[in-house]
Amino acid sequence: MKTRKHHSKSVIFLIAITHLFFAFSCGTKKAEEVSLPPNVLNQEQFTKLLTGFALAESAANMNVKNVPMNKFDSVYAFNPLIENSIRKSQYDSTVGFYVQHPELYKKVYENVLANLTRLQTERNAKKDSVVK
Repeated sequence: MKTRKHHSKSVIFLIAITHLFFAFSCGTKKAEEVSLPPNVLNQEQFTKLLTGFALAESAANMNVKNVPMNKFDSVYAFNPLIENSIRKSQYDSTVGFYVQHPELYKKVYENVLANLTRLQTERNAKKDSVVK
């Protein structure tokens, strides 16, 4: 039986691998040859947004608030698009752009994984300091 912690890490890993697979299956331009269109998020903004999506999905999958299933949608109403003031059309344009530029998409996902690792390390350090 999987623990909730293991399950959330598996979900995050699966999301990252899936996006990287799609990113590497498309596009050929090198990173230094690319300029961002006006409606596309830069790497820092896209990293922040994807980190938010990963955290929201992980929290819901782990049921961190321990809510019954019939109240799940109202309690876990995370929306990283709204929280970051990003329109759905802008997100769609951004994903489309990065899929066509896999080197850039890979950098974004490396940054997302680094953010998630840093957050997990900070969380573990706080838990350890409370236990001592």
